[in-house]
Amino acid sequence: MSTIDIKGKGTLELSGGVLHLRWKPGAYIGIDVARSTLEAIKALTNDRPVPMLVEIRGVTHSAAARKEFPSPENVSRMALLGTSPVDRVIAMFRLTLVQAGFPIKYFTSSDKAVAWLLSATGGASELGEAL
Repeated sequence: MSTIDIKGKGTLELSGGVLHLRWKPGAYIGIDVARSTLEAIKALTNDRPVPMLVEIRGVTHSAAARKEFPSPENVSRMALLGTSPVDRVIAMFRLTLVQAGFPIKYFTSSDKAVAWLLSATGGASELGEAL
């Protein structure tokens, strides 16, 4: 298991078959960081799609970054993990805008998010839990 730093904005690691992207709380993700994240994902996955857990605590993305990331080439499903009402609003906004090509769901529990990521089922993008 190796951890890749994403331009000081977060870290990415592959463990137990799940990519785990931990953004620093309050980070702003621009196009350069989104592209660096995609390169790190490619390095860890050998260009095969895997499930991904993304911690979004207070994180915001530029419009350009949202268009670039995520990519269905390397992500098979995505769980967004948050803890606050703001995180939930960001997730709701993201779920309505992203045409990712894979299921995306919002969680407040890391354990539930990982269980969903590793399950064989999962439909369209949706909010998984209420705060």
